[in-house]
Amino acid sequence: MTRSWTLVLLLPLACKDPETAAAQTQATQVQTSLSEGREALTNGNYGRAIAALQKASNSAPESVEPLLLLAEAHRLGGNPGASILTLKQAEALLPGSDPVIQKQLADLYLREGQGAQAISTLVALRNEGKLSHEDILALARLQARQGLAEDAFTTLERILRENPDDAATKTVEAEILLMKGEELLAANLMDRVLQASPEFTAARLLRARYFLMSGYSDLAEADLQAVPPADAATTDVVAMKARVLMALGRPAEAESALKALLQDDEDNAEALAWLADIVRAQGRASEAQQLVDRALHLKPRLARGLYVRGRVLEDQDDPRAAEDSYRFALKAEPGFSPALSRMWRLHLKAGRKPEAQVTLERLLGLGDAAVDEKAALANLYAQFETQLPRGKKLIEEALQREPTNPDYLRIQKAIDKATPKKKKAPTGPLIIRGGRR
Repeated sequence: MTRSWTLVLLLPLACKDPETAAAQTQATQVQTSLSEGREALTNGNYGRAIAALQKASNSAPESVEPLLLLAEAHRLGGNPGASILTLKQAEALLPGSDPVIQKQLADLYLREGQGAQAISTLVALRNEGKLSHEDILALARLQARQGLAEDAFTTLERILRENPDDAATKTVEAEILLMKGEELLAANLMDRVLQASPEFTAARLLRARYFLMSGYSDLAEADLQAVPPADAATTDVVAMKARVLMALGRPAEAESALKALLQDDEDNAEALAWLADIVRAQGRASEAQQLVDRALHLKPRLARGLYVRGRVLEDQDDPRAAEDSYRFALKAEPGFSPALSRMWRLHLKAGRKPEAQVTLERLLGLGDAAVDEKAALANLYAQFETQLPRGKKLIEEALQREPTNPDYLRIQKAIDKATPKKKKAPTGPLIIRGGRR
């Protein structure tokens, strides 16, 4: 009976010409490989996913879908170079420039530290009108973080003209102003945004970060307490709350906030990394190592996880391994400020003052330099007798926060001493001496 039904099922295939039968067989094989690749991606088995999706792509060389999945498998497997090449291969099969592929390419360029290439890709999409409102804001922020503040403002103008009171756009504008060092203008703009839209969480977070970096942790906490309940349990808000609580000397509350977040999402790698750092700061190195290992198992290229691993290694008096970990974090996310904040200290401790200066300038350009870091940069300017007006501005800002800080006063004195004195104009009669012809 089974044999009879098998013959009935195979009869239509046998009646078809060989070319059609072969095409159907190939299509079936492609779908089988695609299904196997998707399942392996879901399960985190990236090697198996790559093999299956490569097979699907070879069987269907004119199809874009296997290539897009293969590019994702390469990315998740930690091979962004192969991912970029695969995306370009997929793009070559499509007429014109596909915005989805271009945005994926831009993201990969960023992961590889190729910020200029990412910006060029996104600017081309912007000029073609293929970026959404959110994408334009992300591009403006990226341009500012690469030191292209004027280009960032040019990008923002496109949407500011359409809606000059848009809270999200004005918040990004304030963030760019912070990166430029225009803190007063940025603070006034953030105030105006929150007066008009008091429940706009992005502006609350930005102002809380500004207060925290400026040494006003209590004001940062007040901003976070004003975040709407709907956003209060998001990772970004809880992580910022944990930072503020640590700055206020309340580590137990910071730990509790993150543990509550993980109760609802135990595979939240970002939250695990934050918790690992807070546990580490309380001297529980073994527990911190376990937490960061869990985070990196979930996301091997997680910048915060790599950074916390570096902090653990520093605590274990292994600065060389710590520095390697920070470099990996910066390769995963070139503008990751916490890693930069540790790197300049390691450079300085090892006597690499020029490298420390460059790293501090990068932090300052990102708008993430704390008061003591601005003072450290001013101190290097004084030692090298370079960029003294900028150093003077930085140390004066630090002294506004701590007027009696002896180190800051010493740096101010060193900058004043290194600054060339203006020659006084002569006050006596002007004598014009002639010469012989």
